[in-house]
Amino acid sequence: MTNSPDIEPSPPRRQRWLPSVSVMLWLVFFLALNLSAARVKMIASDADPCWHWQQGNWMLQHHAILRTEIFSHTRAGAPLVDLWWLSEIVTALAGNLLGWGGIVLVASVVCATIPWLVHRQLLAEGNELLLSTLLTLLAMAECATHWLARPHLATQLMVVVFVWQLRWFDLGRTTARQLLVLLPLLMALWVNLHGAFIVGFVLIGVYLAGAVVNWVCATGEERPTFRHRATVLVALGTACSLASLLNPNGWELPVQVVRYTTNPLMMGFTQEFLPPNFHDIDTLPFVIVLVVTLLLLLIARPHLNVTDKLLLIAWLVLSLRMARNETVFALVVTPILAEHWNAYLRTAAPSRMLRRYREISTRLTAVDQMAGARGLPVLAVIAMIAVLAKPQLFGGPPLLATELPASRFPVAAVKFLRRSPDVVHDEMFNDYTWGGYFTLAMPERKVFFHPIVLVYGEEVIRDFLRVDEVQPGWEAVLKKYHVGWTILPREHRLNRLLAQRVDWRLVYTDPVATIYGRIP
Repeated sequence: MTNSPDIEPSPPRRQRWLPSVSVMLWLVFFLALNLSAARVKMIASDADPCWHWQQGNWMLQHHAILRTEIFSHTRAGAPLVDLWWLSEIVTALAGNLLGWGGIVLVASVVCATIPWLVHRQLLAEGNELLLSTLLTLLAMAECATHWLARPHLATQLMVVVFVWQLRWFDLGRTTARQLLVLLPLLMALWVNLHGAFIVGFVLIGVYLAGAVVNWVCATGEERPTFRHRATVLVALGTACSLASLLNPNGWELPVQVVRYTTNPLMMGFTQEFLPPNFHDIDTLPFVIVLVVTLLLLLIARPHLNVTDKLLLIAWLVLSLRMARNETVFALVVTPILAEHWNAYLRTAAPSRMLRRYREISTRLTAVDQMAGARGLPVLAVIAMIAVLAKPQLFGGPPLLATELPASRFPVAAVKFLRRSPDVVHDEMFNDYTWGGYFTLAMPERKVFFHPIVLVYGEEVIRDFLRVDEVQPGWEAVLKKYHVGWTILPREHRLNRLLAQRVDWRLVYTDPVATIYGRIP
């Protein structure tokens, strides 16, 4: 009797209706952002989406890149270096076709793709499915605090790809050729989508520093490997630097970014550019990521390589310096956490909790191996477009309405000004957070100040603050810029002062906004 050869078990049969966990993550985030109150928050957290939509409209109408300031009377005609022109065109196209819902649709596709990519990376590196899923969700809890329909979503997406490819090159899983082709192409796209492309250079710089340290400290046999790695990263930085010049403003764009990020007065206007506020609930995901990282260092005590140490230190420092960098820290640290938590869980002493974890992970992996429904994201996007386009396709009201809330924006006040345009004269002084809204809602009225502070310069910024904070000399500033009326939140301190002046009169008020006009 002969022994029959070993027969390997056949892989589980694919189920065409069953999505993988990665696809499920994409679907959950995409649908949640479109079908919940999150879609309003994405456009109404601030007025920046309005301003970007209007700038994109101008470029579509004039078939040209906007190069001068046209929306404010304080800096009319000033040179403008648009850091987001391509994102603004995409925003305008989506908004003009499907309204605010179209803008949310584009933003939600980008947001949903971010966890999908992170999850695919962690699985491709051999991490357990359950651990990969939990860490991806943790990272997305941090990223989601910045999921707004604005160009900075492009930076989150690009960071994921840069982190993935640079890490794999460091691990020897990506060739130098692949790295030198892909990342400069993405940098050329990134520089036209959002001004935070500088993050890509920081990532390259940290990996280069790690390669140089390893090169210096390596033994004779290892030195050529690290020298080659450092050489490739220098070439990559050079190629990406050249790629960053492929924009309508050339070298002026990176200079503008540096000028902005090194000016404390300009940076202080945006909450995201300030250090994180640990009393704010939105900072909680960042704190949890820090705690999980600290637990890894204390419990698992991983042997981190030089590059990983530099990544953790550099992005922790940068995230404590600027709240917007918290997302980059989460995206950078997640693959590192997955690698070392995965190794620790595989060798940890058996316990009831660990056995339960492994049971769930095994079952989840078995189900995931049967997944075959890869086209569901495409179907979900098509279905959402049909929902948003119902008035154009079938008539009647939209199935899913997305509008700016009148309780947050001066919608009623703008309607009043449109009905009675002659009740105010001369130029406007407006609230900072409403500047972007006015450029879209009533572009015929030039604002005093909008959120893109880069165009103004320090003189106008200080003049705005003098009036907004009712500092000495505020009247002189209003006369300097020929301001004849103000539109501010009802409880603004300037309203209380103007109410006592005989040369100003109340023109309009509602629970949101108040308008005062100067008496001729």
